[in-house]
Amino acid sequence: MSKKDMPVFGRYLKRRRLWSPPRPVFCLLILSLFLGAAVLAAGGCIRHLQMNGPKEKVEYDICKDSNLPAQLQTLLEEKKQEACTFVYRNSMYIYLVVCYGRKEYSGCSVKIEECWKSEDTLFLRTQLMGPAAGEEVARTPTCPYLVVRCRQMDVFCVIDA
Repeated sequence: MSKKDMPVFGRYLKRRRLWSPPRPVFCLLILSLFLGAAVLAAGGCIRHLQMNGPKEKVEYDICKDSNLPAQLQTLLEEKKQEACTFVYRNSMYIYLVVCYGRKEYSGCSVKIEECWKSEDTLFLRTQLMGPAAGEEVARTPTCPYLVVRCRQMDVFCVIDA
């Protein structure tokens, strides 16, 4: 088919591209805009912890299961099989929970190394202790955990387990 036999509209389509692939510079510009927006959005979500400032001692209680709110008891039963930390609050107290997951032997315990408060952050640092030297160890699965209760305050909580 020659150019003369082709309809006018067909000649137009052949001469003009309806779609062209994006240029690499354009793609880089769009990518950098998205990355910049992501960095700015994440910057607002990061909290700067003041771990080197003045440390204020915090009064706390180590709670037994019988002293826990019913909702916290339910959460603890669900989560204590896996290693995790979480915070539970009610109108009177903050409960800091540390679970070390399932261990295949008995004799493990959780030790509080530090519990302190900075200006607007409450810190709890714990350590899992193995069986004491000479202690008889049974092959009984256990789930060591600790629940620390502090009075309610408007703070961000950090648990280092």
